[in-house]
Amino acid sequence: MKKIIAIAVASAFAAPAMAADVSLSGYSEWSHVEKSGTATTVTNAQMDTSFTIGFTTETANGLAVSGDINMDADGTQNGGNSLTLAGPVGKVTLGDDSGAMDSIDGATDPYKVVDHDATTNSVQNFSDADVTWTLPALAEGLTVKLAYSPKDTESGAHSSDEGTVSDQFGVMAGFSVAGLGVKVASQEVGTDKDQGVTLTYGIEGLGLAYESHQNETAAGVKVNYRAYGATYSMGDITFAYSNSTEKTSGGADIADTTAFGIHYDLGGGVLAFAESASEDIISTKPDTTAVGIAVTF
Repeated sequence: MKKIIAIAVASAFAAPAMAADVSLSGYSEWSHVEKSGTATTVTNAQMDTSFTIGFTTETANGLAVSGDINMDADGTQNGGNSLTLAGPVGKVTLGDDSGAMDSIDGATDPYKVVDHDATTNSVQNFSDADVTWTLPALAEGLTVKLAYSPKDTESGAHSSDEGTVSDQFGVMAGFSVAGLGVKVASQEVGTDKDQGVTLTYGIEGLGLAYESHQNETAAGVKVNYRAYGATYSMGDITFAYSNSTEKTSGGADIADTTAFGIHYDLGGGVLAFAESASEDIISTKPDTTAVGIAVTF
């Protein structure tokens, strides 16, 4: 009798946990990287591995709830965990989600290893958000997202692991139709302001992208970032090209980076790649070449 009671009690506690659908996914990448500077050349092999535990469930009144726990290869969480609730009023994500500016960034960056992004600490330094609200669809193809993070008064205490010195507010709006996508965003962290626009277009294996971002500091200093990118897929092979530039408003150029890549889809989530990037203005930034293989499961 005691055993029957014990089993019944254990089942009562186990049932809620079993009600959710749980999934495991991950990513593992090995690459050989060569960085050639003006005086030295450095080569090294590197490994990047991570995995995600996800779950989905539904409340009694039909509210969809999902979440993810993101871990590095050593078993430690990487600060990217989130909890999402979706219903008639839209989708709310708590924990760690892309902020307003981060939601439009990266359209011209399909690379696995080489860096074609901004080189300054201001432009493209887009932190994630602790709370985001994606509104219900107001029109077909239209997406509106609001993002907020409170001031992090204690280093490392931010749920998104992206602590900010002031409250962060942002809004993003996106519209897509017939292969064309447009996204605009604005974000403020105290007196630091960012705004940007991204355009994408895809047709018959060809993908085109354009990004324009501007950062303005409290002192009124503005830094502009522009990037163009293109990809073309033929069967399992994809070719990629991009160019990004930075300059102060009315001032001199800061950086000019060009990148190329070839990706070969081997099937089964396996991808082989070769990439290179070079910088024309910053003499201290080395040219980078990388070859490797990535597996998504």
